[in-house]
Amino acid sequence: MRQAAPQHPPDSPFADFQLRAASVNDAPALTALLQQLAPHEPRADAKLMALRLAELPSSRVVLVAERDGKLLGTCTLNLIEHLAHNFAHSAILEDVVVDGDARGLGIGQALVGKAVERARAWGCYKVALSSSQSREAAHRFYARLGFESHGISLALALD
Repeated sequence: MRQAAPQHPPDSPFADFQLRAASVNDAPALTALLQQLAPHEPRADAKLMALRLAELPSSRVVLVAERDGKLLGTCTLNLIEHLAHNFAHSAILEDVVVDGDARGLGIGQALVGKAVERARAWGCYKVALSSSQSREAAHRFYARLGFESHGISLALALD
């Protein structure tokens, strides 16, 4: 599926891109891209990433945006079944990142839009995500896409 990045001149090097499910061959580029989310953490192992991509459960999809063989962005969507809500489905959006050189070109919007489309196909009643409190630009981005604050997110580190 080809998507035109909104509001950008056609001669932009990132004026168009393809959205698709990640493949095993994307593992090295995907680990480099994900490194941008946490630059101070060790990079994920590309061989392990390839193994994980090869055996993704049907309840998880890893999407990538690419142009001319270069990964520009990614996100992961996880399906959740809620026992307390009569087995209703929701989805958790994780690992949303667009390459620093490609931000502002509609790639993140297209990735999240495709993830929401998949969540609807799964019959989900909502898509949730969490974001570090310090990522104010990301919060504005998600708000522009229609995400709203909903409760609070808590975490327990298990180091």
